[in-house]
Amino acid sequence: MNYWQDLDILDDGIARQQWTQITSKTSPGIVDKHVTDVRKVREGLGLPPSGGTPAGLSFTAVVKAALMRSMDDSGDVIEVWMFYDRYATLPADKAADNAPLTDQEDDLILTWEDGDWKVTEAPQYVDHKYGPVAYDPHSTFAFDDGWREVVSQ
Repeated sequence: MNYWQDLDILDDGIARQQWTQITSKTSPGIVDKHVTDVRKVREGLGLPPSGGTPAGLSFTAVVKAALMRSMDDSGDVIEVWMFYDRYATLPADKAADNAPLTDQEDDLILTWEDGDWKVTEAPQYVDHKYGPVAYDPHSTFAFDDGWREVVSQ
């Protein structure tokens, strides 16, 4: 979950460093794809396409639940689904984030590589992604499908 919670979504330079660190050797195109996504977000906010995060602005993602399943017999490739909220912290002289992204779902495919979990988009795994039952903390169907609440400290 730390991958998702710690990724920079506005600084394209930091995003490139982060994605380079967490990307599998099998999927080098992921880095450029996600840096492009950061630049699109910047442009959507009226910022120049490249640069740092404006002073005093930060984002926090809180993963509330996760589902993990193996995509191969070895357990070395897993698909992780996350249910999360993302909040902006604005400079002290600005209003609070009145429109946080809540109840978002996204997934990553991770492969065990060089002693760490790395993000992969290798076709043999992407082609076999599984869309889980929607998460609801009170749903027995979601629990049976493998969703588990994440406890944050």
